[in-house]
Amino acid sequence: MSVRGFTPTGLVQGMTSDVLIREAATADVAGIQAVAEETWHETYDDILGADVVETVIDEWYVDEAIEDGIGHEAQDFVVAVRDEEVVGYAHVGPHPPRRVYQLYRIYVRPDAQGEGVGKALLAEVEQALYDRDAGGYEVEVFEENEAAIDFYEATGFERVEAEETEFRGVTVTECIYRKKL
Repeated sequence: MSVRGFTPTGLVQGMTSDVLIREAATADVAGIQAVAEETWHETYDDILGADVVETVIDEWYVDEAIEDGIGHEAQDFVVAVRDEEVVGYAHVGPHPPRRVYQLYRIYVRPDAQGEGVGKALLAEVEQALYDRDAGGYEVEVFEENEAAIDFYEATGFERVEAEETEFRGVTVTECIYRKKL
């Protein structure tokens, strides 16, 4: 049992090996950063451009920002680990402007996608939200990120809003998906 009250989901049977889903620790920061670097470039270079992606990674994934998320009492941060290497992570917490909980991040290394790791991470954060008496949560996703939209729709999210916006100088359509627990 963790300090915040949720227990690890356990092992995910993958196509090549087992993956453990557990609460993130500060020792996981470098692994989270490595997954972010790989998945952000793979996912967003064509949408935002490599320079924008690199800037976002440099700003959002500094040690202190990740450590703050891991240690924040109102947030839950979990990792997927294979052979002592972080292969994915998910981070959820309150989103005060909209007065809901939000899935801030969920990323799985490209070589581990399609093995159920993302679904296992999602199940873990949903259990944590359920333990917090949350009735649901949201996620924001670029409409151009078709793989993520397919994932969210396949796991029970429904599109509730879409708006054209500017992200770091790039015009994108940002969609909000909501899921009831």
